[in-house]
Amino acid sequence: MNTRKQLSTSLGAVVLVFGLSACEPEGDAERAGERIDDAAEKAAETLDPEGPAERAGEKMDEAIEQGGEAAEDLGDKAEEETER
Repeated sequence: MNTRKQLSTSLGAVVLVFGLSACEPEGDAERAGERIDDAAEKAAETLDPEGPAERAGEKMDEAIEQGGEAAEDLGDKAEEETER
């Protein structure tokens, strides 16, 4: 039973590392696209100001995105450690 638990834990870790290592850093096109999206969003906000619920939703989206970036960083660090 102990061997099965170790095997499943190891397999889960490998899947996590490979899944996160597939993420590539942003390129120039992605950054430019984000700037365009930001400009379009600001223009839309000027025409139709958002309410408190929408602002709260955007804060949640930002927090989720930051969490994803943190997970990606952890995956990168784990990959670097396994390559040593």
